[in-house]
Amino acid sequence: MPDVHGYTTAELHALPSDGRRWELIEGTFIVSPSGTIDHNAVAAWIALVLGDTAPEAFVVGTDQSATIDDHNEPRPDVIVAPADYLQQSPFPIDGAQLVVEVISPTSVLRDTETKRALYARAGVPAYWIVVPDADKPTISLAELVLDEPGGQYRFATHYTTEVFETETPWPVRIDLPQLIARRARIMRVDPV
Repeated sequence: MPDVHGYTTAELHALPSDGRRWELIEGTFIVSPSGTIDHNAVAAWIALVLGDTAPEAFVVGTDQSATIDDHNEPRPDVIVAPADYLQQSPFPIDGAQLVVEVISPTSVLRDTETKRALYARAGVPAYWIVVPDADKPTISLAELVLDEPGGQYRFATHYTTEVFETETPWPVRIDLPQLIARRARIMRVDPV
C-alpha cells in the first residue's frame, strides 16, 4: 500500500522488470506505451544535436529514469545531465541542465503541465517541449526557462518551426526546417 504521499521510488524499483515504461509522478505509477518510431526518431534527432555540441562535463541521454525525490522518478525523452552520472540508472536529477519531452497523444497534459511543474520544482534550468504533428511533418519546439531557482518556467521561445537557437544549456542551433523536411521524406508527404 502506498504511504500518504503515494508510492515511492523504492516501490517503483521493486516492480518486476516487465519491459514496460514505468514512471513515478507525484506518487502515482504511470505506465506509458512504447513511443512510436516517429516519436523516438524526433527525440533522437534532438539528442544528436545536443550530444554533438555538449561540453565534456555533460552527457545527453534518452528515455532515462531521473530521480527527483521519494515520490517522483520520471523518464524524460531527452535529458542533459552531468557526465558523473554516465553509468548510473536511475540517476539523481540534481545538476541536470535540460529536459526535453516529445509530445505524443497520450502524454500531452502530463508533459505540458504535470512534468513542467515537477521539473521546475526540481530546479532544472531549461525545459523544451517538442511537438511533432500527427498528420503533417511539422515539428514545433518551445523553450521554457526557470525565472529563478525553484520558481516557474517562462517561455523563452514560444512554439516555433523555424531555426531554433539558444544559449541554454550552451550554444545550440536546431534546424527545425531541415528536420521537418527529413520527416516529410520519411512520411512521403510534402513539407508544410
